[in-house]
Formats: sequence, C-alpha cells, structure tokens
Amino acid sequence: MSPVSMKILRRVIALFFLLSALFLFIGPVQDISVQLVRSLTWFQFIPSFLNLSTWLSLWASGFFLVIIVTLACGRVYCSFICPLGILQDIFIRLSTRITERVNTYKRPLYAVSFSLLIITILPLFFRNIFFLNLFDPFGLSGKIFAGPRGAIGLSLAILSFFIVLSILKNRWYCDVICPVGIFLGLISRVSVFRLRINGSLCKLCGTCETVCKSNCIDHQNHRIDFDRCVGCMNCLGSCPEKAVKYRLGRKKEFIAAAIDGIDRDTGPGTLLQDRQHGIERERSNEQKTGLTRRIFLKTAAGSALTLAGFAYLPALASGAPVDTGSCPVMPPGALSLSHFTEKCTACHLCISNCPTRVLQTSFFEYGFSGLFQPKMDFNIGFCRYDCSRCTEICPSGALQHITPGEKQRIQIGLAVFQKNQCLVVAEHKNCAKCAEHCPTKAIELLPYLGNLFLPYVNSGFCNGCGACEHFCPVRPDRAIYVESNIYHTTTREHLKA
Repeated sequence: MSPVSMKILRRVIALFFLLSALFLFIGPVQDISVQLVRSLTWFQFIPSFLNLSTWLSLWASGFFLVIIVTLACGRVYCSFICPLGILQDIFIRLSTRITERVNTYKRPLYAVSFSLLIITILPLFFRNIFFLNLFDPFGLSGKIFAGPRGAIGLSLAILSFFIVLSILKNRWYCDVICPVGIFLGLISRVSVFRLRINGSLCKLCGTCETVCKSNCIDHQNHRIDFDRCVGCMNCLGSCPEKAVKYRLGRKKEFIAAAIDGIDRDTGPGTLLQDRQHGIERERSNEQKTGLTRRIFLKTAAGSALTLAGFAYLPALASGAPVDTGSCPVMPPGALSLSHFTEKCTACHLCISNCPTRVLQTSFFEYGFSGLFQPKMDFNIGFCRYDCSRCTEICPSGALQHITPGEKQRIQIGLAVFQKNQCLVVAEHKNCAKCAEHCPTKAIELLPYLGNLFLPYVNSGFCNGCGACEHFCPVRPDRAIYVESNIYHTTTREHLKA
C-alpha cells in the first residue's frame, strides 16, 4: 500500500471512531440496539481491560485484539481508535493552519512516563483504579463529549487543557502521561511491522522530523523511537526520497542498507562515517562528564512521582468513603460500592444517555478513589421505573447488564420519611405527591388528623428510584429523601399480585 493510501486509510478509520464516540455521547443512542452501542466501545482499551474479570465475556476480547494489533503494527490504536488521540490530532492540525510550527526530535522522558505507569498499575493490586480513572483516554474524551449533559465546567477544563497542550507539545500527553500509550509503547518495541529510515536513501532534509507529532524522529541519526510513534503516518508521505518505510523487517536490514549507501553530495561512506564519529563523540562526552543534568532531572522527577505513588498507596487501598452513610445513591447494576468504584472509569457514557438526567458527576462523595464517577441526583431527576439503559451501555462492567424487569426488583436505596418536615405536619396541608409518583406503591397514606393523611414508607417495596424525593415540594430539605444502599438488594415487588 502506498504512503498516501495508508495516510488516507488512517484518517477514514479515525474519523469513523471519532464520529462513533460523538454519537454515543450526544446522539440518539436510545433509538439503536444495545449490541451496536457495545460494539462501538468494544475496542476501547481500558474499559475492555476492566471486563477481564469476566474471562468469558465477549466485551473483554477487545483488550486482546488491541494488543495483537500492536504486536503486529505498533501503536496504531492511538491514532486510529482512541477518541482523545484523534481529538489532539485535530487540535494540532488546526494550530498548524494558524501558526507556523517546526517539530524537532525530543529525547524520551522514560523516567517520568514509566514512573507514572507504575503508580497507575500498583493501586490495581489493591482493587483501586483512581489513577486509571484519572488518566484513561476514553474516560477523558467521554467527560469532554458529555459536557452538555454532565459537568460542563469539568468538560471545558479538560478540553482547554488538551487544546493548549496539543498546540504547545503535540502528542506529549500520549507519550509521557497516558497509561495506555506507555503500555502499548512497550509492546510496540517488538512489533513485526515498523517505521524505519533507510539510510541509503535519506538526504537529511529533516522533513519527516518536522511533521512528526510525537517528536520521536531523529533524522540526523536515522532513528525513530517506535515505542513513542503513534502511527499517524505523516512521515511516510512527507519524505521526498521515500526513505521512510513502514515494512516488515528488523533494524539490521536498514543498518546494512546504510553501510552500502552512497551520499550523492559528499561521496561514498561519508554519511556513515559522520554518524559513527558523532556517536563516538557523544559516548566520550558522557564518560567525561558523568551523569548529565538532563538525565539527573529525569531521574529525579521519576523518583519523586514513584515515591508520591507509594505515599498514596495506603489511602488508595480502600475505595470506600470514610462515612458510608453519606455515600450517594449508585446507579442500578452497580451491585455494591466496592464493585462500582473498582470498575467505573467515569467515562460519563451513562450520564450523557440518562433520559431523566438523574445521573450526574460526583466529586469526592464516593471518597478519594471515586472521583468523577456518576451518582444519582434526585434534585434534577429520578430513575425511571422502566429504564435500564445505563446498565446496557456501560463499557467497563461497573454496571452489570440487567433488563428493565430485573431492575424493577433491585433496591438501590431506601426512602426515609421525615415526619416533622412534611407539609401535613408542619402546615396541616394535604400533600400526596410522594405517594402519587411512587412507581412501586411503596408509599401508603395513613390517617393523621381529621381529613389529613400522612405518608408511610413500606421499605420492602421501595426500590430507591427517588421519584418521591424529586417531587416533594418541601424546600430546602425534602421531607422524604433516599439513602443509598452500599449493597444493592432485592425488593418484594414481585410478591405483589
């Protein structure tokens, strides 16, 4: 396949996945099948990885497919599939239209990136995904796309951060911070197909280096740090001499080509000799000066990050809030607080697709490890009795897939009635809004004084949907509210006949 064709193919596939992600978060997803929705999220690396707890789950196989593709072709996931990576490509492209920019080779910050990868992976052994939640590219793109229906301030903050970072540093986030990019970069070191610079053809014009978004091409030494390459294919079509090749083969083939090559301007062997002399001078300088300032700063930064991660490990070992009684109501299918906080990547797909908008962004209500995970906010809406859409589209398994019928028998919380705040007691006015809107008829009206009736909650039939709290007219504190169940239980609704 020609370089131009490969570049066009990459753009077509990337556009498909970006539009798919936009459709999932802002489109009429309620009108399409669950299988199609889950198929579009199947390729996303972190959600698929978290589904590995169910080894027979089809939705976990996307994780293995991405690894297989990386072993074959390198980090093509970052530019073909990842919506955050594709967004950064768009920001970079737009910035080049406005200002002239020349990319140059940057030495890799392996000490920093590997330290971040370690402190992201270590908490997983404590069943905590705080850093995975914080850095997951699909989750970050979801927070951006879900902004109009979620936390708009958070969405704008993340969007602004990546716009500025993309303009100033290109794909710096993908190469230094992103756990998916760093992990796939390690795998791509042994990939079968890879980008190489053929020294016998290269004229040292530097065009490939100037168009590289990852700053991983060192044209002077004919070297590509393929573990940092995101597979954008820009270098393939830019080289006037067709010296950059994406092909099967190892490095030895291109070294042999360079040895046999002839530099048309300076004569045979000159290019190779200059390169060898440069390497020898560099090694000599390192031996004389010892540890350079650059290496020292990288090592210090990496060590500081690693120590910071170890310092937080005791706090990250427990995912539950200190006061579980203050835990917000979790969506149906969460099973329990521990299961939910260990699986949810806060991608906000459920928030953007909730028909009543009862699902909102949390901050520290779930504790330190539950940052940005969805919660029920009954001030805004209530959980519809016949809806289980959030459980059907959750890509990480944090919400187990349940049918509307199964969801109706799950108690996610329990309504608590505060008698003295009720209008019936406080103002001697009849009010039956909570009973009228209760879908399970768990709220009964009992005689109180004269023709006044007071609500009574039958806890066995309450499913915690929050309709009573949402429609209660008492302000600022409702006369009836829902307390969260740390473990979701089953109601006795099926016993009603």
